[in-house]
Amino acid sequence: MKWTIPNILSLYRLLMFPVLLWIIYLGKEDLFAILFVVSLITDILDGFIARRFNMGSEIGIMLDSWADFGVMILAVVGMVVFHPVIHETHAIWLWLFVGLYLTQLVIAKVKLGLWVAGWHAYSTKVAGYTQGIFFAVLFGIGFFPWLFKLAVILGIITQLELIALCFIVPEPTHNVKGVYWYLKRNKEQ
Repeated sequence: MKWTIPNILSLYRLLMFPVLLWIIYLGKEDLFAILFVVSLITDILDGFIARRFNMGSEIGIMLDSWADFGVMILAVVGMVVFHPVIHETHAIWLWLFVGLYLTQLVIAKVKLGLWVAGWHAYSTKVAGYTQGIFFAVLFGIGFFPWLFKLAVILGIITQLELIALCFIVPEPTHNVKGVYWYLKRNKEQ
Protein backbone atom coordinates (compact mmCIF):
# COMPACT_ATOMS: atom_id res chain seq x y z
CA MET A 1 0.00 0.00 0.00
CA LYS A 2 1.17 3.49 -0.81
CA TRP A 3 1.51 5.43 2.47
CA THR A 4 0.18 8.83 1.47
CA ILE A 5 -1.50 11.23 3.87
CA PRO A 6 -4.96 10.61 2.31
CA ASN A 7 -4.50 6.84 2.61
CA ILE A 8 -3.40 7.15 6.24
CA LEU A 9 -6.47 9.30 7.01
CA SER A 10 -8.77 6.73 5.38
CA LEU A 11 -7.00 3.92 7.21
CA TYR A 12 -7.52 5.83 10.46
CA ARG A 13 -11.28 5.88 9.78
CA LEU A 14 -11.25 2.15 9.07
CA LEU A 15 -9.33 1.38 12.24
CA MET A 16 -11.62 3.62 14.30
CA PHE A 17 -14.67 1.61 13.23
CA PRO A 18 -14.36 -1.15 15.90
CA VAL A 19 -13.20 1.41 18.48
CA LEU A 20 -16.29 3.55 17.90
CA LEU A 21 -18.55 0.50 17.98
CA TRP A 22 -17.04 -0.38 21.35
CA ILE A 23 -17.59 3.19 22.57
CA ILE A 24 -21.25 2.94 21.51
CA TYR A 25 -21.52 -0.34 23.38
CA LEU A 26 -20.09 1.34 26.49
CA GLY A 27 -22.65 4.14 26.14
CA LYS A 28 -20.07 6.94 26.00
CA GLU A 29 -21.96 9.41 23.81
CA ASP A 30 -19.63 12.38 24.36
CA LEU A 31 -16.52 10.38 23.43
CA PHE A 32 -18.34 8.83 20.47
CA ALA A 33 -19.43 12.28 19.26
CA ILE A 34 -15.91 13.70 19.41
CA LEU A 35 -14.26 10.76 17.65
CA PHE A 36 -17.08 10.48 15.12
CA VAL A 37 -16.72 14.15 14.16
CA VAL A 38 -12.94 13.63 13.89
CA SER A 39 -13.68 10.78 11.46
CA LEU A 40 -15.92 13.07 9.42
CA ILE A 41 -13.19 15.72 9.32
CA THR A 42 -10.57 13.17 8.20
CA ASP A 43 -12.96 12.17 5.41
CA ILE A 44 -13.05 15.76 4.18
CA LEU A 45 -9.28 16.12 4.53
CA ASP A 46 -8.33 12.91 2.74
CA GLY A 47 -10.32 13.84 -0.35
CA PHE A 48 -9.11 17.44 -0.38
CA ILE A 49 -5.46 16.46 0.04
CA ALA A 50 -5.69 13.69 -2.56
CA ARG A 51 -7.16 16.08 -5.16
CA ARG A 52 -5.09 19.14 -4.26
CA PHE A 53 -1.73 17.37 -4.24
CA ASN A 54 -2.49 14.73 -6.86
CA MET A 55 -2.19 11.89 -4.33
CA GLY A 56 -5.18 9.89 -5.56
CA SER A 57 -4.73 6.16 -6.06
CA GLU A 58 -6.82 3.04 -6.62
CA ILE A 59 -6.09 1.82 -3.10
CA GLY A 60 -6.94 5.27 -1.76
CA ILE A 61 -10.31 5.23 -3.51
CA MET A 62 -11.12 1.83 -2.05
CA LEU A 63 -9.88 2.71 1.46
CA ASP A 64 -11.95 5.88 1.40
CA SER A 65 -15.04 4.05 0.14
CA TRP A 66 -14.75 1.30 2.76
CA ALA A 67 -14.15 3.91 5.46
CA ASP A 68 -17.25 5.78 4.26
CA PHE A 69 -19.20 2.53 4.58
CA GLY A 70 -18.00 2.12 8.15
CA VAL A 71 -18.86 5.71 9.01
CA MET A 72 -22.35 5.18 7.60
CA ILE A 73 -22.85 2.15 9.85
CA LEU A 74 -21.54 4.08 12.85
CA ALA A 75 -23.81 7.02 12.07
CA VAL A 76 -26.94 4.88 12.02
CA VAL A 77 -26.00 2.79 15.05
CA GLY A 78 -24.89 5.83 17.05
CA MET A 79 -28.06 7.71 16.18
CA VAL A 80 -30.35 4.82 17.08
CA VAL A 81 -28.54 4.06 20.35
CA PHE A 82 -27.91 7.59 21.61
CA HIS A 83 -30.98 9.32 20.13
CA PRO A 84 -33.68 6.64 19.87
CA VAL A 85 -36.39 9.28 19.43
CA ILE A 86 -35.14 9.71 15.85
CA HIS A 87 -35.78 6.06 15.10
CA GLU A 88 -39.08 6.13 16.98
CA THR A 89 -40.41 9.16 15.09
CA HIS A 90 -38.63 9.00 11.73
CA ALA A 91 -37.98 5.29 11.12
CA ILE A 92 -39.46 5.32 7.62
CA TRP A 93 -37.07 8.05 6.44
CA LEU A 94 -34.09 6.43 8.11
CA TRP A 95 -34.73 2.92 6.78
CA LEU A 96 -35.64 4.15 3.29
CA PHE A 97 -32.22 5.76 3.10
CA VAL A 98 -30.46 2.71 4.58
CA GLY A 99 -32.38 0.40 2.21
CA LEU A 100 -31.37 2.44 -0.84
CA TYR A 101 -27.78 2.60 0.39
CA LEU A 102 -27.64 -1.19 0.74
CA THR A 103 -29.44 -1.67 -2.59
CA GLN A 104 -26.82 0.46 -4.30
CA LEU A 105 -24.03 -1.63 -2.75
CA VAL A 106 -25.63 -4.91 -3.87
CA ILE A 107 -26.28 -3.65 -7.41
CA ALA A 108 -22.68 -2.40 -7.67
CA LYS A 109 -21.44 -5.83 -6.58
CA VAL A 110 -23.73 -7.79 -8.91
CA LYS A 111 -23.37 -5.52 -11.95
CA LEU A 112 -19.79 -4.30 -11.60
CA GLY A 113 -18.17 -6.77 -9.19
CA LEU A 114 -17.44 -4.03 -6.65
CA TRP A 115 -18.70 -4.09 -3.07
CA VAL A 116 -18.00 -0.40 -2.80
CA ALA A 117 -18.00 1.41 -6.12
CA GLY A 118 -16.02 4.52 -5.15
CA TRP A 119 -18.11 6.79 -7.36
CA HIS A 120 -17.40 10.01 -5.41
CA ALA A 121 -20.17 11.83 -7.28
CA TYR A 122 -20.91 15.48 -6.55
CA SER A 123 -24.22 14.45 -5.02
CA THR A 124 -22.38 12.27 -2.49
CA LYS A 125 -20.34 15.27 -1.44
CA VAL A 126 -23.40 17.51 -0.99
CA ALA A 127 -25.29 14.80 0.90
CA GLY A 128 -22.20 13.86 2.91
CA TYR A 129 -21.50 17.42 4.04
CA THR A 130 -25.15 17.90 4.97
CA GLN A 131 -25.17 14.62 6.90
CA GLY A 132 -21.93 15.62 8.62
CA ILE A 133 -23.48 18.92 9.68
CA PHE A 134 -26.54 17.03 10.91
CA PHE A 135 -24.43 14.70 13.07
CA ALA A 136 -22.27 17.52 14.44
CA VAL A 137 -25.44 19.43 15.39
CA LEU A 138 -27.16 16.30 16.72
CA PHE A 139 -24.33 15.38 19.06
CA GLY A 140 -23.34 18.96 19.86
CA ILE A 141 -26.65 20.80 20.23
CA GLY A 142 -29.55 18.43 19.75
CA PHE A 143 -32.04 17.00 17.27
CA PHE A 144 -33.59 19.23 14.62
CA PRO A 145 -36.14 17.26 12.56
CA TRP A 146 -35.89 19.59 9.54
CA LEU A 147 -32.11 19.08 9.35
CA PHE A 148 -32.53 15.31 9.69
CA LYS A 149 -35.07 15.27 6.83
CA LEU A 150 -32.84 17.46 4.64
CA ALA A 151 -29.87 15.15 5.24
CA VAL A 152 -31.95 12.04 4.56
CA ILE A 153 -33.65 13.43 1.44
CA LEU A 154 -30.28 14.45 -0.03
CA GLY A 155 -28.97 10.98 0.87
CA ILE A 156 -31.93 9.33 -0.87
CA ILE A 157 -31.40 11.43 -4.01
CA THR A 158 -27.72 10.49 -3.95
CA GLN A 159 -28.45 6.78 -3.61
CA LEU A 160 -30.90 6.94 -6.51
CA GLU A 161 -28.20 8.60 -8.64
CA LEU A 162 -25.65 5.96 -7.63
CA ILE A 163 -28.11 3.19 -8.47
CA ALA A 164 -28.63 4.80 -11.88
CA LEU A 165 -24.84 4.92 -12.35
CA CYS A 166 -24.66 1.20 -11.61
CA PHE A 167 -26.92 0.59 -14.59
CA ILE A 168 -25.39 3.04 -17.08
CA VAL A 169 -21.68 2.52 -16.37
CA PRO A 170 -20.69 -0.63 -18.29
CA GLU A 171 -17.56 -1.54 -16.31
CA PRO A 172 -15.91 -0.78 -12.97
CA THR A 173 -14.71 2.80 -12.83
CA HIS A 174 -14.08 5.30 -10.05
CA ASN A 175 -14.54 9.01 -9.44
CA VAL A 176 -17.60 9.47 -11.64
CA LYS A 177 -18.95 12.96 -10.97
CA GLY A 178 -22.56 11.91 -11.55
CA VAL A 179 -25.04 10.73 -14.16
CA TYR A 180 -25.11 14.04 -16.02
CA TRP A 181 -21.31 14.30 -16.23
CA TYR A 182 -20.89 10.65 -17.19
CA LEU A 183 -23.42 10.95 -20.03
CA LYS A 184 -21.97 14.29 -21.17
CA ARG A 185 -18.42 12.89 -21.23
CA ASN A 186 -19.49 9.82 -23.23
CA LYS A 187 -21.52 11.93 -25.67
CA GLU A 188 -18.45 14.09 -26.39
CA GLN A 189 -16.22 11.07 -27.05
